[in-house]
Amino acid sequence: MDTFYGIERSTILDFAGLTGVVFYIGSYAGLQTGLLKGNGYAYTIFNLLAAGLVLLSLTNDFNLSSAIIQATWIGISIIGLTRVGYLNAVTRLNAEEAYLIKEKLPGMPKPMARKFFNAGVWLDAEIGTTVASEGSPVGALYFLSDGETSVTIGDEHIGTSKPATFIGEMTCFDAAPATATVTVSKPARFFRIGTESLNMLCRKDSDLKMLLENSLAADTRLKLVEANAQITGKTQAH
Repeated sequence: MDTFYGIERSTILDFAGLTGVVFYIGSYAGLQTGLLKGNGYAYTIFNLLAAGLVLLSLTNDFNLSSAIIQATWIGISIIGLTRVGYLNAVTRLNAEEAYLIKEKLPGMPKPMARKFFNAGVWLDAEIGTTVASEGSPVGALYFLSDGETSVTIGDEHIGTSKPATFIGEMTCFDAAPATATVTVSKPARFFRIGTESLNMLCRKDSDLKMLLENSLAADTRLKLVEANAQITGKTQAH
């Protein structure tokens, strides 16, 4: 059959090949711009579709070398999908780990999350515990899962950290001095990951680094908005 609904078979196959090329380029562009994760389903599926379409187009003008490359790519993609599916199926997160991921790192694959949590520790803190001291290095990133902290600069109270908040997000990668003092005001539960461990993870996994940087930046913006609103309110009150 040389036509399909009046369209030449060769034209259809050429279109399939071009579509495959678009999938190849699009998936690579998505990877480089951070829209797709190298260890995620989408990137592998796009490559699988791309190889399949290009292989289909070769039935019109067969080339053995190209066919071997596409068939190999399909096989590798299937193996990759199987591996990702298996790792996601066997990796477990407890309730508080799942809460952190849901609130601050949505979209993080469970295997990546498992490595993140294994590099840190969960801590309980009583009232009065100092989490960060203004002018001194924090040396870690904290996630407040439960409880409450008071944030002060000098002697002035500038805010209160509620659950689902990062602490030390502005200095966690370089261990720079804290910009404020953070003290536990209600019994708290934290996840803590040290600067050295955090940087080691990010060096090994650029996708993890990008997820963290985006989440930390969003958290910082939210805190700045809240701080500005509080300052504005005090100014108007006077």
